[in-house]
Amino acid sequence: MKIAIVLTLGTVLATGCSSSAPIADAELGLAKGSVFDVPTPPVVKANDSNPGERPVLTRPYVIAPPRVPHAVADFLPITQKQNACLDCHAVKEKKTGDPTPIPPSHYTDYRNAPDRVGSQVAGARYVCVSCHAAKTDAPNLVGNSFRP
Repeated sequence: MKIAIVLTLGTVLATGCSSSAPIADAELGLAKGSVFDVPTPPVVKANDSNPGERPVLTRPYVIAPPRVPHAVADFLPITQKQNACLDCHAVKEKKTGDPTPIPPSHYTDYRNAPDRVGSQVAGARYVCVSCHAAKTDAPNLVGNSFRP
């Protein structure tokens, strides 16, 4: 029975594939060109501002992670034992001119204790740049008509 199903499926796939026209490689993805082209990306100026020099950036939508308005290169690598972000952002309340505090959700271990807010950043939340990206002058790669 299994052999008959496999043979039937193989026949259907083989006849279906042979009757369709080939797809041009320029039509396969978002890049308009051959899949064999190796385009040179545009030069992007890295954000080299110091913390506090630029205003807090607006979020693209309500629950989006805030973007980092200052350079982060001097703070890398971010590890569980070495996290310079915590030096400024591990404050309880925001006062005028202070850095944005880390929210309580980052102190909650949703896997092991989802009902308790701990005293330290939980789990993988200490790797800030996995969600929070530094602002650059990079152009959009594709059009975006998203509205929150």
